[in-house]
Amino acid sequence: MREPFKVLQLGFGAIGRTIAKGILERENLELVGLVDIDPVLQNQQVEKLLSLSSESSTIIRSNLQETLNELHNQQVDVALVLTSSSLEIVAPTIFSCLHAGLDVVSLCEELSYPFVRHPQLTQDLNQLAVEVAKTVLGTGINPGYLMDLLPIVLTAPCQRVDRIHITRYMNSSNRRASFQEKIGTGMTQDDFRDGVAKKIITGHVGLVESIHMIEIALELNLDYVEELLPEPIIASEETITSFTTVRKGEILGLKSKAIGSQNGKELIKLDFVAFAGASPEYDEIEIRGYPYIRQRFEGGVHGDLGTVAMVLNMIPLVVEAQPGLLTMNDIPCPRNTQRVWKRSR
Repeated sequence: MREPFKVLQLGFGAIGRTIAKGILERENLELVGLVDIDPVLQNQQVEKLLSLSSESSTIIRSNLQETLNELHNQQVDVALVLTSSSLEIVAPTIFSCLHAGLDVVSLCEELSYPFVRHPQLTQDLNQLAVEVAKTVLGTGINPGYLMDLLPIVLTAPCQRVDRIHITRYMNSSNRRASFQEKIGTGMTQDDFRDGVAKKIITGHVGLVESIHMIEIALELNLDYVEELLPEPIIASEETITSFTTVRKGEILGLKSKAIGSQNGKELIKLDFVAFAGASPEYDEIEIRGYPYIRQRFEGGVHGDLGTVAMVLNMIPLVVEAQPGLLTMNDIPCPRNTQRVWKRSR
């Protein structure tokens, strides 16, 4: 009999809802619990909230430790941590899941390559993961794939790599409201500048992590990595989005840039551009070397859909992976895993 991977999900926000739906719709995954601190969600049924007709009934709880205790005898395989971009915020949750004997997959952007930004915390997480023989992985569409793992893979047919330039150019008009708000959509120019100064507007989280992942994979030995402050993209005419109406002179979105260099020579450049009405949308990876490679995804890869897929597809791979805190560069051949079932122990 085929046995599904048993999943505990932590976080039921906009992306979390889509991930929960994806788990319930995949035969090789089983949602055994869901934790979210929102009091409005307490004791509600996940399947009902998602308008799904399902034989299962997953009740949302607020206390992680109580939920872990309740699930102790169910042999849960993996916890999905979908709560914050900050590793310092999610670390206590990850520690709790490791102590309970669960592998961990997280959308925390800082966890995608945490060794530079959080060296001591990274060491502590890795040490515990090894001790309990479990795996921790930070993933997502970006960071986790488009601006780091995929460029690494695309260098394979190159005899020589001189420079890598990655661009993500996306129309934010129909993205979820929280994303449009994060990039400043509808703000005045003064409010945007104030938001950047107060680090409320941060641009895309994870550019530095992506550069370091590429650097380590290719052994580039960068001596300088910098993420520049986000720059606003200003509306020249009224623009309507699913989130708000942006008037002329207000903020449509932003552009962020990060660079990695060695001896004053730029080796890696990442451009992240997201604003309402951006056209044409695309994701592009340019590798200057021998041979020259330019890979362009016309229309771009849908961020939310891609993020959900990355989380679901990594579950079987993480359960089978070596213990420790890993990056996407350490996971064997990331791929679609909807037909991969749990191996008998």
